[in-house]
Amino acid sequence: MIKLTKIEKSFGKQLVLDSLGLEIKPGDRIALIGQNGAGKTTLIRTLLGQYTHQGLLSVFGVNPRQQRVDVLQKIGFVPQHSPPIQMSVKELIAFSDSLSAQSIIDKVRDLAAKLEFDVQQEGSKPFYKLSGGMKQKLLISLAMSRRPDFLIMDEPAANLDPPGRKAFFGELSCLPKQTAMLLSSHRVDELLPLVNRIIEMDCGRIVQDERTTDSVADGKLLNCQLQISNENEAIRKTLSSWRFSNGTEPGHYSGEVAEADRMRFFNDISHFSNHIQELNLEAS
Repeated sequence: MIKLTKIEKSFGKQLVLDSLGLEIKPGDRIALIGQNGAGKTTLIRTLLGQYTHQGLLSVFGVNPRQQRVDVLQKIGFVPQHSPPIQMSVKELIAFSDSLSAQSIIDKVRDLAAKLEFDVQQEGSKPFYKLSGGMKQKLLISLAMSRRPDFLIMDEPAANLDPPGRKAFFGELSCLPKQTAMLLSSHRVDELLPLVNRIIEMDCGRIVQDERTTDSVADGKLLNCQLQISNENEAIRKTLSSWRFSNGTEPGHYSGEVAEADRMRFFNDISHFSNHIQELNLEAS
């Protein structure tokens, strides 16, 4: 479905994607995590064909840079920052409908209503004058109403109010099982019920690629070995709360994590991803 081989992308002298390799198959539902500057947004925009790059990239069997129209027919995308679109709400919906193989107007209206966005009431307003939350609700409705094969969302729930977040995650859970998703978020905890894979990026590389459905029996413990650089009190406190002990060398920690708590553990240590040099997690 999607394959990246030794992808590199630089802005000036800054290497943002560093020999990155990744494969995404139908049904993969990925939480993309990492600190600001890790390369998450650049990866997303490369997948969408917005950037030139070195290395090989195949999205649905073609190069998205060269065949963007064909690729985007199969992708739903919600950016982190809404573009300054001058069209009114109704014009934007009509324009999106004209680009879709089947009419999406009714689906957009119904999905927007679930997110508490009234298309009829807001229809004449310019998109750029909507509040951040309203923009996000409309963009989500436009992306999901097309029932894409691959859904990419960059911090999609950042501007949503509590009812909107609840409705949004409810709709995500109802997508067809074969729909692939790539959800970039700083809040891993709210994505855990939806994803089956967690990918962590740091300095343009994938430093962790963990499937949440790995066949480790419930109730078993996982042995964890961590190597940390530039330790600080917050890191030590977090690892202490998990009852990790210091190794014989500075920055080396070891401990055990219950299988059922694995995702919560990843969420806790993801805040310190810039300091993690090595992480090994194995069944006891």
